[in-house]
Amino acid sequence: MTTKEHSNGKMADQNLPQDATSPAQSVDESRRRFGKSGLAAGGVIITLASRPVLGAWACQSPSGFQSGNVSSHGQPTLCEGRTPGYWQAKKDWPSPYATGTCTNKKNISSNNPVDWIGGTPFSGTFNCGGNGAIYQSACLPVKDAPCKPTNPLSLMQILLMGGKDDRYQLGAHITAAILNAKRGWTSPVLTEQAVKAMFNEWATKGYFEPSAGVKWSGEDIVTYLKTTMTL
Repeated sequence: MTTKEHSNGKMADQNLPQDATSPAQSVDESRRRFGKSGLAAGGVIITLASRPVLGAWACQSPSGFQSGNVSSHGQPTLCEGRTPGYWQAKKDWPSPYATGTCTNKKNISSNNPVDWIGGTPFSGTFNCGGNGAIYQSACLPVKDAPCKPTNPLSLMQILLMGGKDDRYQLGAHITAAILNAKRGWTSPVLTEQAVKAMFNEWATKGYFEPSAGVKWSGEDIVTYLKTTMTL
């Protein structure tokens, strides 16, 4: 997906991270993957978000998503969350979250995490113990030079890490999810507190339980988060 939002509200092409595929494509791929997963095989029907409705997705809480508990009464809850690629390009993040400063004078919107300093540390928002330790610090690659140790990593740097250093890009999607929640684009389905609890449980246990006895891996969490992201 290659989009960027202008002040006039229209979208223009811009290179975004590889994970920032279209929501429709992500949901279709997720539907196929969950259909073959142990969760579906265990008798639990996974209901994914419907197609966009007036720029938003009909979406569910983690427990509702897992159980397929869709109410037939009233209007569905709509989510208007944005992908990691959107937040990478967007510089006016909702307070108290800050992007930091790009030190690349030739490209002030650089997508190289080494070029960014300051900003809200990931470890100041989420638990970076246990499985979350990979998001505390990293030796980021520098072209034609030894890697550059960075500690702590900022939310922006996590968005820019890429799949090589962040398998399934869980960190990137969790970062986008917390920004979406703060902006109010996924409430009340997914609040800031719920996003933090989801990641912190995964960091501690290696999985997240949307309901008793059901364990989501990092990949499963990303699959769910994508259904809350419109663009």
